[in-house]
Parts: sequence; C-alpha cells; structure tokens
Amino acid sequence: MSAAQQSSNPPGYPTQWEADVLLTDGRVARLRPIKPSDANLLVEFYDRVSPESKYLRFFAPYPRLSQRDVQRFTEVDYVDRVAFILTLGELMIGVGRYDRIENDQAEVAFLIEDAHQGRGIAQLLLEHLAEAARERGITKFVAEVLPENRRMAQVFADAGYKVSKDVEDGVLSVEFPILPTDTSVGVMERREHRAEAASMRRLLTPERVVVLGRGRRVQGLVNSLLSGGFRGEVIAVSTDATAVSGVRTATSIATIEGSIDLVLVSIPTNELGAVVIDAAHKGATAMVVLTGTDSTQDNRTVVSLARAYGIRALGPDALGLINTDPAVGLNASPGPMPRTGGVGMFCQSAAVGVALINRALRQQIGLSSFISSGAYADVTGNDVMQFWQDDEATRACLLTLDSLGNPRKFFRIIRQLTRTKPVIVFAPGQARRSSHIGVRGGLGHAPEQAVDALFRQAGVIVVHRRGAMFDIAKIAARQPLPAGPRVRVIANSATLVQQLTHTVTAVGLLAGGDPVVLPGDAAPERYAEAARQALADDGCDAVVCAAVAIFDSGTDAIHGALAELAAEAKKPLVGVLIDFQEYSDLDNGDDDKPGGLPTFDAPADAVQALSALSAYAHWRERDPGAVPLLDVDELAAKRVVNRVLSRDRAGRELTGPEATALLATYGISLVPRHRVSSLEQATEVAARLGWDVVLKARSKGVRGRPDLAGVYRNLETPEALRDAWAELGQLTAELGLGDDPVVADPVIQAMAPPGVPLIMTSREDAAFGPMLSLGLDGIASELLGDTVHRVPPLTTADAAAMVRDLRAAPTLFGRDGSPGVDVAAVQDLLHRLAQLADDVPQLASVRLSPVIASVTGVHVLGARVLIAPTSDQRDPMARTL
Repeated sequence: MSAAQQSSNPPGYPTQWEADVLLTDGRVARLRPIKPSDANLLVEFYDRVSPESKYLRFFAPYPRLSQRDVQRFTEVDYVDRVAFILTLGELMIGVGRYDRIENDQAEVAFLIEDAHQGRGIAQLLLEHLAEAARERGITKFVAEVLPENRRMAQVFADAGYKVSKDVEDGVLSVEFPILPTDTSVGVMERREHRAEAASMRRLLTPERVVVLGRGRRVQGLVNSLLSGGFRGEVIAVSTDATAVSGVRTATSIATIEGSIDLVLVSIPTNELGAVVIDAAHKGATAMVVLTGTDSTQDNRTVVSLARAYGIRALGPDALGLINTDPAVGLNASPGPMPRTGGVGMFCQSAAVGVALINRALRQQIGLSSFISSGAYADVTGNDVMQFWQDDEATRACLLTLDSLGNPRKFFRIIRQLTRTKPVIVFAPGQARRSSHIGVRGGLGHAPEQAVDALFRQAGVIVVHRRGAMFDIAKIAARQPLPAGPRVRVIANSATLVQQLTHTVTAVGLLAGGDPVVLPGDAAPERYAEAARQALADDGCDAVVCAAVAIFDSGTDAIHGALAELAAEAKKPLVGVLIDFQEYSDLDNGDDDKPGGLPTFDAPADAVQALSALSAYAHWRERDPGAVPLLDVDELAAKRVVNRVLSRDRAGRELTGPEATALLATYGISLVPRHRVSSLEQATEVAARLGWDVVLKARSKGVRGRPDLAGVYRNLETPEALRDAWAELGQLTAELGLGDDPVVADPVIQAMAPPGVPLIMTSREDAAFGPMLSLGLDGIASELLGDTVHRVPPLTTADAAAMVRDLRAAPTLFGRDGSPGVDVAAVQDLLHRLAQLADDVPQLASVRLSPVIASVTGVHVLGARVLIAPTSDQRDPMARTL
C-alpha cells in the first residue's frame, strides 16, 4: 500500500485484513475493509444489483440507497461493525458485513452483484468476516434469510460450521459458531484447491495471446508460439515500430478488437502500469513479464498492480510458461518447444528455467507443462502443485525452488500431491525461506539438513544434483513404481554386471535373483526374453537391462525390443544403452507415453533413480499412521504462557516451576530437582528423597561439559554426598568461579533408572513453525550430527520413523545383549512435545535434556523453555494469495 493510500485510511483501519483472493473460476479479486471514501463505489455497485437481489437482501423493495444509508454502510468502527468489499479492477462486485448484537454474537449479511454470483464470493466474504470477528472476540454469527433465498442459505450450510435453523414469521433464522473446526478448515482448503487449480488452468489454456515489446524480441516470441503449434490466435504489438511478421499486429492493446486471455510482455517494468490496465479492460486473465529490474519495489509493484486488476502474473524475471498438450500447443517463452510427455516442471528464475529446458531437450524428456514464475511472482509453486494434482497429463513433478513463500501452506499442498504423484525437489535446504510469518523470539532459519528431512517427511524425493531430477522423472513418468527394492540385472558384459550389482547394494536396493550375463553379441530377442522372464519372477521388483555395443549398428534394435516389452510391463523396466553412436530418433516418440522405455547411458544413474523411486513407493504404500488423541489441557498451557507474557511482554526463559507446570498440562512429567544452597540442605533433601541421588551443577559455566564434571551420580550416603560437594567446589575453583559450590547453582535430584540419554527439542522456526528434533544427548547429536527432524502434526508413523532413523538407533532397540528401552514411551513423549509446540505458538524453544529412556519408560531430568510473544494463530483461517 502506498503512503498516499495509507494517509486516506480512516482511524483504526486494519490494513492487515486486506487480501488478494481467487474466485472459483480462477480470477483474482481484491478483498478489503470498506472505507468512507468508497461511497461512490457502493452507490454504483448497488445500482447494478437487480431488484430481486435487493429484495432478498433487505426483505423489501429497496431501489436505491439514501445518503444516510451510504454513510451508515461505509462508516464502520472495524470492531463492532465490520464490512468487507470485493473489487475487480475498479468495480465493487460484492459486500459482506457483520454487526455485533451481543458480546460474542454478530449478525452477518451479504450482497453480491448478479453478474458475479456463483463465483464463490459469498464464501470468501464469510471466511474473512469470521476471521475478523474471531479477532474481535465474536464466536457466533446469526443471519436472517428469506426461505426463497436458497443460494444464501446454502452458503452457510456449506461453510463447514454446525448450523441451526428456525423459521419465524416467514423468515429463516440461521446461527452458527465460527470457531474453526476440522470440517470448516477442510471446506476452506478444498475451495482453495479448486480455485487455484482453475486459475492455473486458465493461465495454461489461453485462446488469444498478445505479445508486446520491442519488435525484434516480439518476433522471437511470436516464432516460439507459432513453431510450438499454438492453436489459438496471436497478436503482436511492437513498441518501437519494428515490423513483426506471421501474425496480426496492432499499435496497442487498446486497439485490439474483442477480448484477450494472455499478455506476453517484454518491456521495462516501470512501463508496465498502462499495459496492465489496458489488458484488464480487454478481459485478460493472465500476464507473463519476461523482463525484470534490480528494484524489489518495482517488481512487487507489478505483481500488486496485476492483482488489483484481476490478472494473474508470472514475473518479473520469468522465463514464461509452456503447455505441450497438442490441443493447446502453448510455448509462451523464448525457448524451443519441448516434446510432449508426462513431466511437470516449475522453477522461479529465468536463468534456472533455461538450464532446465536445455537439459530436458538434451535428454529428450517430454514435459506436460513448464512454469517459470519469476522472483516476485503472483503465481507460486503452491498454485502449480494444486493444478498438477488434478492434471492427468502430469505423471511426475519437478520443482526447483529459490524460496518457499508460505512454507506451512506449501507443505500442506505437497503432502496431498505426493500421495498420488512423485514429486522431485532440487536441494530444498538451499532455498531462501521467506514467509508471511515473522521471526519469533529472534530465531533464525532451520539448517539445510533439517529442511531436507522435512521434505522427506512429506514424501518428497529430495535430490542434490539437477541431473538426478530428470533421471528419476524419466522413470516415474513412463513406468510403474517398483513394488519393492529387489532389482534384477541383465547385461552383455560380466564387468558391467559386476558394477551394476555393486551399485544396487551400495544404494540400499537388493538383488532380485541372480544377475543374467548375455553374450557380447546377443541378439535383441535374447535381451527381450531375459527381461520377460525377470518381469514374470515374483522375486523381482524392477529390471535393469544394460547393453554395450562396440561395433556394428549400435543399440537401436535392442532399444526397440525392450520398448515393446516395457509398454506392457507391470514392473519398471529400465534400459542402459551404451554405444558410440549419437542417440537415435527412436526415443522421440512413444517413449514419453505411459509404458515408454526409460533409457540411460550411465548405469549408476539408472540404479540411483530406481532407488529413489523405490523409497518413495515404500513411503506411499506404508500406513501413514494417525495423530494420536492425547489427554492434554491446551487452555491450561496457554494460561501459563499468558501469565508470564502479561508480566514480561518481551518473553523470557521460564523458571523451573513454570516449566514444570507448563509441561504437566501435556502429560510431560519432570523428575523434580531441588535447588540447594548448602551441604546441610543438600543432605536434608537427599534423605527426604531416600538417597541414591545425583548432585549436578546448573550454572552456564559448569553444566553441559562433555566430561560431565559437574554431575555426581549414585550418591547413597551422606559421606558420598559430602565428597561430591567438595569436588564440585574444587571444580568451580579451577574454573575461576571461587571454591564455594553454591556458585554452580547446585541441585539434588533422584537418580533415574539406567538407560540411554536422549535430547528432544522443539524450536519455532521463522518459516516452518515448530520443528522437532531427536538425538542422543551428548557428542552423537552435538558433534556428529546424529539428529532427526520432523514437523507437526506428528503421526504415529512419523514418531516411529524418528526413533528408527537415528544412526544410533541400535542402542535403543538392544545392542550386544542389552534389553533395549521402552521405545513406545519415547514415541509418546515425542507426540506430547509435538502437540504442545503446535498448539502454543509462543513456545520459541523447548529443550528436554537429558531424557533417560530405560526399559520401564522415560524420565525427563531437565527442561528449558523459552517463550516469546506472537499470534495465537500461525496461518490465516481464510483464503488469501
């Protein structure tokens, strides 16, 4: 929002409620609170509404608004009286409002312009009104609706809330609580999915495309569209009077007759304002901006302007978009048209896009769609994944990410996509994470390995080499997923068989029967027969067939024989074809259809790609588990936090009693520790605990030493305690703290049963929200990096995987004859910590250490909890872009 706009806002105007939203048909609209300056907009809007719609809203003929009505409707206090309007370009197309009638109840009403009814506007207004009302302490909406106004009654019924109805005096009275429920959130997410998928579908299937810019560049873009086989109409607008051939031309967008769908622009960003407005007036729904500047503000202005006029924008600094569907044939980019196939590809910057397209062309991998969004784009990977989820042509999804935008929404969407299609992401841990969620408590970003782990938790195939993306996609888009890890190797070279077999075991796969060594000059039929037998073997899940041809005609005939077999295979069949010839055109046709033969010239690449897909198939087929229902007291936990924040608004570390009280609300019990200030007091406490106690130092200068010099265990007599007390004094003296043990802040604690010491943490990441980690307490996790990470919600499968993914997991399950620990109790503690962190965003960090896992359970011996002020809600409960 500009400074001029801010200065025109009335007192108390909540700018944070403004939002760009998608209608059900994929068009962008602007939703914001109403202002007194909207009086003319409201009058013009009301004049366009039909008499029938006015009657349904006001229960009486109400042909026009009086000056008093306009003032009452536009002047609100944004607390007890709130109204939102929806604008499309310069027109208001809908308005919704609530008026508080009791402390926690408000009456809600809507009016939608007739021409825009049926586009999901009332549902959007209801979501945002409910969000605003919850912020203002309102928990219930009521409404009066005429029985014949079935559409509006259905809006309330479809919202996912529990609605009660009553008919009195011929009017239907509706009331419903507006607190979020699983049902209402699910309804919102399904609507969001449909709208965002529809928006991308419009973007990728235009019928009239305008190319605007300097004539020479326009000609290149026009050539791309024509050579790609675009089925629609292309119109060129040259800004420097250079002639453009091959298509219709116009002097400006404004002079074009009829409506347009997509504008492909290559001009300086500071000249884009007029183009956006002209395109909007011609009905354009999408724009691709191929140019960019170093000015972040200029780039963001482009996006904001496009959204204000209902246009979805790629760019600035986008490479464009491609839809290889023969019925569309859209190549809205400067590059060549890839072949048609089953791989969807998304990236952000144009530079990365060039590299990806070139690799796809060189490896002859067919694409279903390609989208390069640009660095500050309106369209994001979230929109693209919503589209891919429903797109039958896309069988494998590739993403290269520079930033994640809203990571929590990203993960919600990608978890849905990976349940049906393989998603391959290049080095997500290297992405710069930006977010609508502010940094809490001064926390930084999660480490790269933690981010990669979170992607894998969501079923994403993470790669750190761009070539691996295409290797995996080549198999995933053409062949079935492997049902297991067993691979049969077939080759015409004993050396190659040996290398392939070694690679199979090195990447974690298993031998699916004895490898088959064919003669060096084996005929294609021999390869096909060996592969057919392997595919029919129940002890084999995938087949790698390698052929080396040093002389003669190369491997084309072998390729043809295997391709016939691959077309009907129920297991993945992969070819490794090595010769001195250039790759033939045999792979340019049917290979990119389902059942096509994926081919490689590097044996290790084929096996590694199969390994990644085997792991993904196992993830997808396994029981995903469920989030367990725990006996917790969320309100009690929030009361503990709120009491502290009411006194210390900046947040702080909780005291021992405060941390104990907070953790107890979620069933996490701390072994009591007692601070002591003298040997006499320590002896008294130890006697009260029944001896077998531990004396430990808590001061930062002493605790946490790798040699555990400040910890004295198994103290069973006063004499043993006295000796330990003296040794602690010697330690503090050596550290230059004085010889009084009290400076070490000593505590007495009952000894826990012998077991494995663990450390569990939850850390509020600026982008991802709470991130859980588990490791062995000490060197294993701190220096060797043996730590696993997950994010809530934590299912039973997630918790089990956390324990088993540790490299030191054998110490928990019994090693060298030891009985192992109570793993179920470890997993239960993980669930409780995860739910606490997810329910209470103010927990900047929680560290449970050490957690002693024994045969009989877990014992939490220490806890540090840091809280920081933040919103009670991480994500908006209303749809926004």
